[in-house]
Amino acid sequence: MKHLNMVVIAALVALICCGNAYALQLIYPLDGTYVTKSNYLIVKGGTDPLLSGLTIEINGIKSDIIDVSPEVYRNAFGDMLVVEPSFDPGENQIVVEGYLGAERMSTVKATIFYQDRFDVASPAGFTREIFHDPVREQPCAGCHNMTPSLADLASPEARQNPCGSCHARMLNKAHVHGPAGVYECTYCHDVDSTPNKYQARPGDASLCMECHEDKLEEYRKSAFVHGPIDAGLCMVCHDPHASSEPSQLVMPAYDLCASCHARVVDEPHVTRGSVGKKHPIKGVINPAGNGEDLSCASCHDPHSGASSAMFRWGLSSRFALCAKCHNK
Repeated sequence: MKHLNMVVIAALVALICCGNAYALQLIYPLDGTYVTKSNYLIVKGGTDPLLSGLTIEINGIKSDIIDVSPEVYRNAFGDMLVVEPSFDPGENQIVVEGYLGAERMSTVKATIFYQDRFDVASPAGFTREIFHDPVREQPCAGCHNMTPSLADLASPEARQNPCGSCHARMLNKAHVHGPAGVYECTYCHDVDSTPNKYQARPGDASLCMECHEDKLEEYRKSAFVHGPIDAGLCMVCHDPHASSEPSQLVMPAYDLCASCHARVVDEPHVTRGSVGKKHPIKGVINPAGNGEDLSCASCHDPHSGASSAMFRWGLSSRFALCAKCHNK
């Protein structure tokens, strides 16, 4: 189904009872919260007796009954079900139903918001879903190290680092940020933050510039700085963990630029002569590059430049820019 990968992706053993014999509990995400990753949906079923099956419905698309009754499943997962959802950007309606055989015994519903981009404002009426507090972590502690030492957190291997047991999949992308790739999670995430552990250290750009000092010097020397950079919003364009796009961009370069600069998409760009033919900005190979596709970033530096158009190579002349590809 579109919204649900039915592969169980974490081994969790139930430690607490929900009270009602057939009660269901949505462990993550909670009703009325917003998430920035479409990575987990965690359900705890009833325990007296154990429900034999669960269905998960997201935005009207419902799964078949997921059989959680086999002994091999119970031994591994207890009464927990962990699946990988595919939330739609924006508001999502979740309905989980518990079954004993073919008979539906209980239902739990939730409305959550998937904030798929950092530049989207926090949705009104929803609070940030933050998992790492002692109460929320309790059902997971049977199989996961929820109180790791600094030595545990320093391990560069996914199988040994406690962060990797749940979060390794976010790095299954072509381009991984260096610190994330070796699980230096605690450089950016504060172990001692309260009331919730592992909150990101404050200061988007200031945190990034602790490592990327060369970029800071570049910006200081530039006559013009791109708006998001000037505002310190690195994560509007870059994923701090990993991405399918080069430089950990949150989406392909052309789509990312066009999401703010829609006028460039709708109007002719760099017209030529009286014909007014639009200069290509995607769909062809960049003649001045190394075989990569042409995009806005082929001509414009996305961070800063010597002119208001922020041409690459420190150029401020349009003709000098054109000459990079057009030698005539």
